[in-house]
Amino acid sequence: MIESSAGYQSAIVADARRILIEAVVDIIDPDISYGDALSDSRAAFASGDQLHDKVFTLAPYATPEKNRWLLDGSFAVLPDSNDAITGQAGFVGGTLSGADGTFDTPTWVEMRFSNVSILQACSVYFPSAGHDGVPVDFTVEVRQGGTAYYSKAFTGNREDHVSLDGFTVHNPDAIRVTVTRWSLPYRRMRLAEILPGVYERWDEDIIAELNIQHQGNFACLALPYGTCTLKMDNLDRRFEPRSKNGLFQSIEERQGVDVKLGVRLADGTDEYRRVGVFYQYSGGWKTGDNGLTMQWYLVDIIGLLADRDYLVPAALPTTLEGWIASLTAQLGKNFEKLYSVDPDYADLPVTANSADDVTGKTCGDILRFACMAALTWPRADAETGKLTVEPFWNQGNRLDLDNLSSYPVMRANDDLAAITFKLYDEAKTEYVVSGNSTASSATVSVDNPFLHTKEDALSAARLILSSYGGNQLETTGRGDMSSEIGDVDTVWLNESSATTARRMHQSFDFTGGVLQGCRSVLLQADGSFLFQSRAVLTEGGSWTAPAGVSKLRLILVGRGGDGTDGTDGTWGMAGEDGVEGAGGKVWAGTVDINPEQTFSVSIGRDAVFGQYSSANGQLFPLGYTDVASGDSFARSGVKVPLPGTGDGGAKGVGGVKGNRHYETVSGTDKDGNHWTTTYEVVDNYPGKGTKGVGGADGCVVIYWDKEDA
Repeated sequence: MIESSAGYQSAIVADARRILIEAVVDIIDPDISYGDALSDSRAAFASGDQLHDKVFTLAPYATPEKNRWLLDGSFAVLPDSNDAITGQAGFVGGTLSGADGTFDTPTWVEMRFSNVSILQACSVYFPSAGHDGVPVDFTVEVRQGGTAYYSKAFTGNREDHVSLDGFTVHNPDAIRVTVTRWSLPYRRMRLAEILPGVYERWDEDIIAELNIQHQGNFACLALPYGTCTLKMDNLDRRFEPRSKNGLFQSIEERQGVDVKLGVRLADGTDEYRRVGVFYQYSGGWKTGDNGLTMQWYLVDIIGLLADRDYLVPAALPTTLEGWIASLTAQLGKNFEKLYSVDPDYADLPVTANSADDVTGKTCGDILRFACMAALTWPRADAETGKLTVEPFWNQGNRLDLDNLSSYPVMRANDDLAAITFKLYDEAKTEYVVSGNSTASSATVSVDNPFLHTKEDALSAARLILSSYGGNQLETTGRGDMSSEIGDVDTVWLNESSATTARRMHQSFDFTGGVLQGCRSVLLQADGSFLFQSRAVLTEGGSWTAPAGVSKLRLILVGRGGDGTDGTDGTWGMAGEDGVEGAGGKVWAGTVDINPEQTFSVSIGRDAVFGQYSSANGQLFPLGYTDVASGDSFARSGVKVPLPGTGDGGAKGVGGVKGNRHYETVSGTDKDGNHWTTTYEVVDNYPGKGTKGVGGADGCVVIYWDKEDA
């Protein structure tokens, strides 16, 4: 679940909402390598590396330039060392313009690069702050081998950036900007960015349709990946496949499109959530309407890797992070750091016996196998676009019926009869692990070079079976960009009942200016941990483990808090609402036990099972999910808390304000005397505050393993 503000949470479920699109289109060679920035002169604090970091706003540093800055605290003082500069300084020239802004000698900067096969567009960004000024007269050159093969001169410029296209230069290695006159006197030349390609922000005025699919496979038996279909207006035919000088010739695989969806908040500001970084892939385009529209089919970073042959490194990695790093490196230098591995799992040993065992595999195979061996799963992180490997988590969003366009649909999830593992040990052992249902006709074979022992296979089987059995829940709603694949969401069906499941697929469909019809599939599997037996204790006493059981998984849920009462209304004001009761504390864990051990059970403020207590657990504001059963515990503010859930009670509502007014009547008595009377009329009396709802007692949930896996 992606964190969001309270304003976002209110706006995304509002009856009327405004959804916004922003797509940053990056048509820059994905293999580009940047070199040093050359210039005729440069300030000591100038940063050539910041010419290509795609940060377009310069930080206000104080420098000795006439009438440029004030002692009002808005300008930072440059540190003694360039290494200590944390803000965006950009490239700053070493000479000052004259009284009319003209440089005595034209000043220039040249950004050098390599590994670019063709260039058909570029952009140059100048300072956006008025006190820095912009170049008035300047020239932009695209060079190769010291020769300018394209040049364009600008005079009388007042804009803070310029974009150039309509040219073709093969194998360029530099872009030079030469400035002869600046817009302000006694200023240094400043440049924020030089971009060798197209780097543009498109919004709903350009994007006609957008469809995004996020999906994952928690068992690591398959590798679905995210996709983005983007249809944009091409009225000026910038992207024309038949034009030799059109931008279309610059498009190649692995160029990224950074997509965000936003919502307008109640205060008029916009809050965006990134929904993924998607890449050009294998001819994923088509024209429409006689070229007036262009449609792109893009994939996330897992899509780039899925079918790519794995090139075995000379030295095989030995940890989970090592294998993941070796995968992103296969996409090129600029992708090497585009991964994230949970720090608690990064150093787990994941080993292959020899290079032969991983030869002939795809990058997608290696990704699945490594995650399976480390009991994790892969996804493309929506916020960062990185290849992300991590374990399951137990929190997510809340889906109310008000935010769904139809009732949720539940259907049976697949069952599995057995899993056959080929172990990479000396004997090449085949090891069969029972599935969640012997009645199923489905079996799975796993040939994973990172699994060497029966213990490895049994752990992997637990991961696989966590995705089998139970149900799938399908919802169709208006869409919430803060939801992620892997979230455990709570779907409320009525005031008392809720079901929970792990999100495995979601879509965002933006058509006709509206985000709607967004489909999600949530997994409510019951094959987790190979547990075949479950007991729920809601009363005190004792419990004795069955014979042959040596391990238990426990969920201990304490009593939920009471909702406080609302205060009474008065003639002067309405009463105040109470406070929702918090759900009880939850402790969960897997414990080893003695044969046929007996445990004392206490259900009260805390749920106690032997020496284990919910008092040592945590509070979960959105409730705690038992994915294996689909039950939700310890929710806050429930109107009708059910016994044994540990739900907190709903708050009482403040009484209404009393209202009254005065009316005057007049008349004449029988003697001809005029009379007037004023009296009070009560519209409504002050209301009584309602009582808060009491919290529910908790429970002890016990799972135990099959005796023979």
